[in-house]
Formats: sequence, structure tokens, C-alpha cells
Amino acid sequence: MALETGKQLRFISDSLINSYSQMFFSDNRTFAYLILLSSFINPYSGVAGLFAVLVSVIASLWLGFDKGFIRTGSYSSNSLMVGLAMGLYFNFSIKFFVILFVVSLLTAVLSKAIAVVFSKYGLPILAFPFLFSVWALLLALRSSTGISLSDTGLFVNNELYSLGGIHLVELYQKLDALQLPRVVDAYLKSLGAIYFQYNIISGFIIAIGLLIYSRIAFTLSVIGFAFGYFFFQYMNGTAEPLNYNFIGFNYILASISIGGFFLVPSRKSYLLALLVAPLIAVLHTSLGMIFGFLQLPIYSLPFNLIMVMLLLTLKYRADANNLELVWFQQFSPEKNLYKHRNNIERFSNQSYLHIHLPFFGDWYVSQGNEGTITHLGEWKDAWDFVVTDDMRKTFRLPGNQLSDFYCYNAPVIASAAGYVYNIIDEVDDNLVGDVDVIHNWGNTIIIKHSDFLYSKISHIKRGSFKVKIGDYVHQGDFIANCGNSGRSPEPHIHFQLQATPHIGSKTFRYPISYFVEKKIEGYEFHSFEYPNERSTISGIQTTPLLRNAFAFTPGEQLKFEVSGMSEKKEIVRWEVFTDAYNDTYIYCHNTQSTAYFVNNGTLHYFTEFTGDRKSLLYHFYIGARKILLGYYDQMEVTDILPMSGFYSGISTFVQDFVAPLKIYLKGTYVSKFKSVDDLNYPTQIIITSCAKANAASKVLKEMNFEFEIAKNKIKTFKVLNGNKTIIAECID
Repeated sequence: MALETGKQLRFISDSLINSYSQMFFSDNRTFAYLILLSSFINPYSGVAGLFAVLVSVIASLWLGFDKGFIRTGSYSSNSLMVGLAMGLYFNFSIKFFVILFVVSLLTAVLSKAIAVVFSKYGLPILAFPFLFSVWALLLALRSSTGISLSDTGLFVNNELYSLGGIHLVELYQKLDALQLPRVVDAYLKSLGAIYFQYNIISGFIIAIGLLIYSRIAFTLSVIGFAFGYFFFQYMNGTAEPLNYNFIGFNYILASISIGGFFLVPSRKSYLLALLVAPLIAVLHTSLGMIFGFLQLPIYSLPFNLIMVMLLLTLKYRADANNLELVWFQQFSPEKNLYKHRNNIERFSNQSYLHIHLPFFGDWYVSQGNEGTITHLGEWKDAWDFVVTDDMRKTFRLPGNQLSDFYCYNAPVIASAAGYVYNIIDEVDDNLVGDVDVIHNWGNTIIIKHSDFLYSKISHIKRGSFKVKIGDYVHQGDFIANCGNSGRSPEPHIHFQLQATPHIGSKTFRYPISYFVEKKIEGYEFHSFEYPNERSTISGIQTTPLLRNAFAFTPGEQLKFEVSGMSEKKEIVRWEVFTDAYNDTYIYCHNTQSTAYFVNNGTLHYFTEFTGDRKSLLYHFYIGARKILLGYYDQMEVTDILPMSGFYSGISTFVQDFVAPLKIYLKGTYVSKFKSVDDLNYPTQIIITSCAKANAASKVLKEMNFEFEIAKNKIKTFKVLNGNKTIIAECID
């Protein structure tokens, strides 16, 4: 019972503190605590805000709202703003708190209702619930008595003294005596005004928190505010109104949200953040005229309207045009940017549907894309494959019979799953040296893999088809044998991808998902690339031992006895789960850390990590970042490491400021097959991997790993980081 109560209190505590940073689209706890502190520079406003959040969180739980959104502060951040505003404008009384309770409840319900409507269009609720609630309150109070206006803010020194004594008063006076440039003074006061704290101290605290939370957000807040400030001055002849109302924070919030939160930070997003400021200035002036008749403040209405219009426009445009929307929110401009760039570098060539090579074993590319013989014009994106010996001969002597050619009668397999759309099986094989120019493609099979994606394999042996039109085939199914029919002077396979199902359809460029190229010094791994002419290639032959070791299935539990992480050995317990989006991850019960991964049957690779970066799971996330599931002696598999979490300290701090312009910090990863006990029937495989940073980092400069795979599992996992060695042994 006590444990459940403790969990409930922690949940409410998390929801409370997260409500404070939601206005900046942040989940940073340090930033949230600093905002909480700044909200108490005016203690009445701070108390009212905290009370409103508590009411909203408890009401949301009682009404059964989604706990995930409650915890993030999504339903209570607007109530916080209502409470802060009421604490600033009205005196405390029993009636005050009764009304605040009711309005906080109204705001929570409005937040949920607006979220339901806006979610249909993928839009955030922003501060609309706050605006509607505070307008309703102000209109209702015109016919109500018993709640009086407050005089807080008129006697600043007295209020500061009651809050922090003479030292806080002296600090305020020193800051005030600095005679800051008007634009800096207005910027700090606008930051404070976001939380209804119209003073430099609150603004300074929030600015520090903003800098800690995000260098990109801080930069955007400065340039967005400055541009809006000077444009407003240019348009109205003076910027003095910025010192008396809340227009300034509209510029700040708009520039942060459009420049680095809803859009991936870039040169273009920064430019758009600047262009938003004049729009807000014009809208603020025009709306001020309208709402002036109603005697209602507009607060953040210009920011809210501009954001909704912009996001709708950006979501329903024809071309991204280098203004990329953030689809999977990281709640940090830096993380949004680094995740986006890392995904581009890792998966830019990756196709949705994986196309494999249409054969087993090693084949030679006798003619590649844009070949000089027949792969020309509309049919340039195709490959011809043959089998050769070590002397690059395609036949054994004497070479005057089809059966002398190594690839003749070899199995042809389906390159991907799909339906057999068409088959031509009426053309006899040519004699060696003859060419059938009448039946150009010879015997051919076309397989439909999806709409506008078909594969075509030609020059097949007559009568060798193992499938018929309408059959469904899986990738790797035996469908026919290589022949010499059609325009084919000697046996070979012609393979191409096309958007239409016709025998003579033009080709289009589409990558082969995974293959290895045989070279003198060994094998080279390729992913989503185009086989080059005169290269010997083969599809990936996976190894059962590796497949089983990295086949982490939901519900599976793994235990490791770990030494080297602390003074004594500890047992680390992992468990595999699948989330609501069908994404699979490993969860560490010891550290509550999570590592998402993909296993597509050819590769195991990690995609995301959250939690303790000193944990064994984080080291495994780096060490097993990309593992090929087929053994090729000494072959290397490379990858790009994420910058977030991999670097720290001053190097990251500086990089964050210039990241939208240039990312110069890089991390590289290499895994390599070191040894195997038996190539044909392996029972033990050793894999090594290395992670390197290209600049000084407090996290690491270089980290090395070693996996021992045995008995269909990862028997041992070693981490060598400088002089420190961590050894994790699997426990049955």
C-alpha cells in the first residue's frame, strides 16, 4: 500500500514539475525547476500557479485522462498559466481559490477537448485552453464581487524583501543599475512575462535555464525576439510598448517552436523563425484593435494563430523543400536535429521494400547500370549476371555446349515477396553464340512486389518455371533456372526493377538491399547500393549461430553477471518488449534504461536509447550498434554513431550553437568478425567492434568491445574503455 502511494506521489510530482517547462516544449527537469523558482519572484503568482497545476493534475487523473500526457504536463501547463495570471492580478481570498479551482478544472477539460480536435490534424494545443479560460474568467468577473484586484508589482522592493530579504533587493537593484540596453532589458522582461513575472530577475533565471536546456532554443529566442523588437519599432516608430505588454514573448515562443521544435533546425528554419516575427507584429497590432473593444488581453494569441496556420501549411504542402517537420519528437531542438541527421546518414538510401539478389552464391556483374551493350536509354538501370571461375571465364572447356557454362541451369530465386504477374515460357535456348533478336527478352518472369514496383528476370531456361501466374512467392523461393533464351549470346540472368508490369517496360533505379562484394583482400559489405559492373557479388548468407544469438523476442529475459562496473559483481537483468507501435526494445530492470533495435533477418541494429548512459545496456547499444547475421571472415560493417549522448562537455556545448549550420563532431562505429571455430558448422564466433569520436569528449575517445557467441547466445560481452574493462557473462 505504501509502495503504491509512493508511486502515485511521484507521478503527481513529475506531472507538476513537467508542467512548468511545457511552454518551451521541454522535458528538461533542471529547466523546469528554474522556471518554478522564477515563478515565485512574485510569490502570490507562484502559489496560485502551483495550486492550479495541482488541481489540474488531480482532476485529469480523476477524469481518467491518458496518464502519459498527464505526466508530461500536457493537460496542466495551461492551468499553470491561468494560476500565474490570477495570482498576479487578484488578491488572495477564499473566493479567489474557489474560482481558481473551477477555472483550473475548466482549463484541464478544455486542454483535453482541444487536444482531441487538434490531433486529427497533428496539431499541438499550444496555449489555446489558457486563452479561452482566462477570457471566460475576465468576462465572468465583470458581474461578480468578492474578488479584488491586487496591487502586486507596484511595490517591487517590498515584495522582493518579503521573498528573499535584503540580499534579493540588492541583487535586483544591481541588475537595474546596470542600465542594460533597451532590447536586452525588454528580452529579459519578455522571458519573465511568459510566466507572468514582469521583472529582470525572473527573465534572467529563465534565460539561464533556457541555455542549459538548449543552445539552439536560446539562440532562436534571442534572434527571434531581436528581429521582432526592431521590426515593431520600425512599424510603429517606437518599441516602447514592448516594455508594457506581452508582445515580446510571442516572438520568443514562435521562433523556438518553428525554428527548432516543430521543424528540424536548419538554415531555412532559422530564416523562417525570423520571418514569423513580422507576421506576429502585424497580427498583434490588428488583434489589439479588435480585442481592445472587448477589453480583453490577447496575451499569446498571435503566437498561437501563427503557429497553427504555419503547421497546417507545412503539413499539407507538396514539397518539404529542406524545411523538414519533426515527426518523432525528441523534446529538444538538438536531439531533433542530431536524430534527423543521423537517420539520414544511416538510412538515406534505404528502401521501404527490400530487394535482394535473384540467385544463390557468387555471381559476376557482366553488365551493370548504364552498360555499354544493351543497358541504354530507358533500359539503362539493369544488371546482367553470370558465374565465373578464378580466371573470369564463364565456362569450362571446351565451351561449345550450354552445359559447359557455369550459370546454365543454376537456380533463380525471387528477389522479394510478391505475386507472379506474368510468365513467358515458349522460347527455346539459343545455341552458344547464337542470338534471338525476335524474342528479345526470351523466357521471362515478372513479379509484382507492390504498386509501381515489379521485378523482371529474363533469359530463363524454357520449361524450368516452378511457379505459375497468380502464385504468391516469398523472397528466396526457387522459381526457375538460368537459361540462354532471347537476345542472349551465352547463358546469363538479366534483372531489372520497373514501375509497370509489361515485358518491355522501362527500368528505374532501385537499390539492392544487402550484398557482399568479393575482393582479393576479403569481403566488402554493401547495404542499399547498386552493384558495380565487373564485380563479384553474392547475397548475404546468414549463420544460424548469429541469427539465434541476436533473435531477441518479446518476453525473452537475459541475465548477465557483470564485473568491472563497480567494486563488486552485480546481476543485470534485461527483458525484451514490444511497444504500441510494434517497435521492439530491450529494457534494463536495474537502471530503467531502454534500447530500441531492429532485426530484419540480415542485420541487427539499434535505433534509439534512453536512460542511464553508464549502464551495461548503453555499452551494449554502442557495441552491438550494427551486427551482420552472417559470418564473413575479417569483414567489417560500419555505421554512424549518434552525437546525442556520445559527446558531452564543452565540445558539445559549442557544437550545439552551430549545429544547424554545420555538424563537425562525428562518431564512427566498426564491427568485425574476428574468428570462428568451424566455418561450416560454427559453435563459437568472436566479434569485435570499436566506437570512435573524432574530437575530445568527456564520454569517450575510443571504446572497444568483444562478443563471444556460443550456444546460440551472447556468452560474454566485454567492454574496453581506456584502462577500464567490463566483463558481462550470460547466466542461463
